[in-house]
Amino acid sequence: MIFCLLTGLVRFPLIAAATGPDAQRILDHLKGHLERNELLAADFPEVCYPIRALEGAPQRAGSQTVGGKRTYLKWAQDYIILPTVKGSKASGSAIMTRGLDAAIRGIRVGALRPDLVIIDDPETRESVRSEQQTATRELTIEEDLAGLGGGDKKLARVMLTTLMRRVSLSATYTDRQEKPSWKGRRFKLLDKFPHRTDLWEEYQALRAENFVSGDEHARGAHAFYLANRKAMDAGAVIVNVGRFNGSLLEDGTQAEASALQRCYNIIADRGLEHFLTEYQNDPPEESGPIDSGITAGRIQRQVSGYPHRVIPPGCTVLTMAIDVGKYALHWVVKAWRPDCTGFVIDYAVQDVHGTTRGTDDENTRATDRAIIKALYTLREQMLANPYRAVDDKVTPIDKTLVDAGYRTQAVYHFCREAGIAFQPAKGMGKSSGCVEPYFRAPVRITTDKRPGDGWFLSRQPSRVWMVGMDTDRWKGWEHDRWLTPPTDPGSCLLFGERGLGDRLSQDQKDHFVFAKHLTAEVEREENVPKKGMVRSWHVKPGRNANHYFDASYMADVAANMCGISLMRKSKLNGKRKSAQELADLARAAK
Repeated sequence: MIFCLLTGLVRFPLIAAATGPDAQRILDHLKGHLERNELLAADFPEVCYPIRALEGAPQRAGSQTVGGKRTYLKWAQDYIILPTVKGSKASGSAIMTRGLDAAIRGIRVGALRPDLVIIDDPETRESVRSEQQTATRELTIEEDLAGLGGGDKKLARVMLTTLMRRVSLSATYTDRQEKPSWKGRRFKLLDKFPHRTDLWEEYQALRAENFVSGDEHARGAHAFYLANRKAMDAGAVIVNVGRFNGSLLEDGTQAEASALQRCYNIIADRGLEHFLTEYQNDPPEESGPIDSGITAGRIQRQVSGYPHRVIPPGCTVLTMAIDVGKYALHWVVKAWRPDCTGFVIDYAVQDVHGTTRGTDDENTRATDRAIIKALYTLREQMLANPYRAVDDKVTPIDKTLVDAGYRTQAVYHFCREAGIAFQPAKGMGKSSGCVEPYFRAPVRITTDKRPGDGWFLSRQPSRVWMVGMDTDRWKGWEHDRWLTPPTDPGSCLLFGERGLGDRLSQDQKDHFVFAKHLTAEVEREENVPKKGMVRSWHVKPGRNANHYFDASYMADVAANMCGISLMRKSKLNGKRKSAQELADLARAAK
C-alpha cells in the first residue's frame, strides 16, 4: 500500500480496521516505515526526508518549507498528509485510518476523497459472535465506506481478513456465492495434509515429551522428523515453502527444517483448531467436532509394562467384548482393578469364513451360520488358552458382551447356547451404528427389565437377556480413561514395554491399528428439541475402521456390570468433563 501511495497510483487510501485502537496501530506501523526505513528513504527522499526533519515534533510541520515553499505536511494521530514537494508523485497525498466502530461517512482531506479503502480484519472476538454487530459492520462496509468516493464514482475496496467462525462477516465476503462482486479467495498455508498423519501424531507427542523433560527446542522430535522426513512429507502441498524458522541453534541444527514442520509445530503447541482458523481460513464448526485432545500416538504410548495376555497384579475382574461384522469379529479383553484402572491385555480379529465380499447376502442363513461358527471358534480358543496372572494363576473371563446390532438372532442363538458368561448387547443413542436413537433406561426392576448404570437388561422372546448400552456416554467414558494419567485410578493402559527415550518400542508400534480405531470417531454436539444439547459420536472422514473402539467401550460396560466403577456410585449419569477440561488433562498427562 505504501508503494501505491508513494508512486502516485493512489492519492488517498483509507484503512479501516475493526476498532479505533486497531486502526491506530496500523497507522503507527506505517509511520515507522516513513520515518525509519533507510531503503524507503533512499528511493523516495522527497517524501521521507521532510518527515524525518520533524524529528518527532509534529508541530514543526506547520512552518516547514522545501525550496522556500511550504510542504503542508500533516502528521496527526489518525491521518497523514504527505509533503507537497515539486516533482513528487505523492505530493499532497493523504492516508487515514478509521475503526469500523467510529464515524466514517463524509471523510475527506481538503478536496481529496478516498480513492481506495483497505479493510483489515473487520471483526473482533466479540463482534464475530454478535449477529447485530455483524449486520452493523456489513452495513458500514456496503453503505458508508462504499459512498466515500462521492457521487457515482466507484471506489475500490479490498478486504484482508481471517475467518474466525464459519458464520461471520469474513466468511460472507470470501464466499463468491454470497458476495460475487468481491471476488473472494481463501488462502491456506497447507493446501494438502500429508499422508502419514500417524507419524505426525507421534512427532507431536515427542515434542510435548521433550518440553516436559527440559528440551526447550524439542530436538528429539526434530531428529525424529529428519529421520523420517521422506515419509512424513509425502502427500503434503505447502503454499509458501519458505515459511519456517531456519535459524541455527547452539547445537548447530536448524530450529525448523521445512514449512511443513512449522505447520505441525503450530498444531502441537497451539492446537489444530487454532491452525485451521488462523492459518487455513477453515475454522471448525461451532457445533461440530469436540476434540478432547486424545490422539492415536498418545494411546500407543500408554503401556503398562506387563507382557501380552498377562493379568497385572491387583486385578479382580476380567471382561471381554466382541464387535460382530460380516467378515470379521474384533474383540478386546480387559483386566480391571477395583479402583477402575483397566488394562487391555489382549485384542485381535477372528475371521468370519463363508461370507462373500461385495454380495448382498445379509439376510441369508449362510451369513448367520458363518457368524455363529466364528463365535464358537473364538470361544473355544479362549477356553483352550486361558489368561494368567503374574503368579501364573489361571483367571476365567467374568463376562463377555457380544454385539447384537448386526445379526441379532444369530448372536442371540450363540449367547443362549454358549453359557451365562456371554450376553448379547446393543448400543443405543445418537452415535453412528446405534440400533435406537435414544437410550431409555427403565426406572425400576420388572419381570423383563432391570436398570443398571448406563445400561439395562431386557428379557427377549428368545429366552436371553439383552444388554442395552448408552453408547454416547460409554464412548466418552472410554476416551476419559485414556486421558487419565497412568498413575491415577481410572486410567487405561495397553500391554507391552515402553520404548527407550523418545523411540517407540515394538510393542507400542504394534498398537498402531488399535489406537487408530480408538480415535476414529469424534464427538459432536447438537441441539435436540426438548432435550437441549446432546452429544453423539461420529466416524471421522476417511476413518471407517472403528471396530476396536466399539469392542473396547463394550468391555467397559461389562466391567460395570461386574461392579467396577470409579467410585462406589458411578458418575456416568452425571455431567462429563468439558472438551476443554479433557484437552487440558491430556496435555498435563503427556
